[in-house]
Amino acid sequence: MAKLLQPWLKVDDTTFEFFPSDATGFPRRLPPARKIGLGRRALTGLIPSKKLSEGASARFESSLERDFFALLEFSNDVLGWDPQPVQIPVPGGRPYVPDVLVHWIGPSRALDSTESVLYEIKYRAELRENWSELLPRFRAASRYARERGWRFRLMTDDRIRTSALYNAKFLLPYLSDTPNEQDMLQLLHALGLLIETTPADLLRACTQDPWGQGRLVTSLWRMVAGRTVGADLTSKLTMNSVIWHVD
Repeated sequence: MAKLLQPWLKVDDTTFEFFPSDATGFPRRLPPARKIGLGRRALTGLIPSKKLSEGASARFESSLERDFFALLEFSNDVLGWDPQPVQIPVPGGRPYVPDVLVHWIGPSRALDSTESVLYEIKYRAELRENWSELLPRFRAASRYARERGWRFRLMTDDRIRTSALYNAKFLLPYLSDTPNEQDMLQLLHALGLLIETTPADLLRACTQDPWGQGRLVTSLWRMVAGRTVGADLTSKLTMNSVIWHVD
């Protein structure tokens, strides 16, 4: 019953297992992708986006594409992205359509410093198995991108399915929540005093009531998702992750 009565389950004196569905009252997940059928090898569907140049949803043709699109949607360094953006002629073969064109914000954060990269998303095993067939397409895409001042890159499962993806999937839905200004101010005040702490310690500093902590944690994750509260988003977030006050 402990899991049902408090926002996290105590493992030992210093470790807690966090159940986001208990803390918020409903499961947290990516915005639902409408399943529109199965392809020959993988799941296909739609993922909502606020960064698409055209339309409000992007079609994915594999779970790996869906995961990469989630990373793009969550990244603060991505200005916009366009799935299946161009059709590229391939000498002696069928036209080739890369998976996505991503417009990255440069280090200066100025709009005139963006860099566009054309991506093909593939499993490493598929690349090894079909390399001779895929290579002419990739060469054509590399030339096509270079002629337009873009770059062409391959993205594989080992680079996509990391702790950063876990965090993106976990935090993305919080960006759609309506902010609770009072809770956010309470958390920011406590964090300003602590400077650097953990989610578990911050919530305890705000209130000893587990239900109050469960309410506050929703606002806390929203602030982490919006980068109002700092955290290492390349490591899997837990209730014991280090978080800090962002000036």
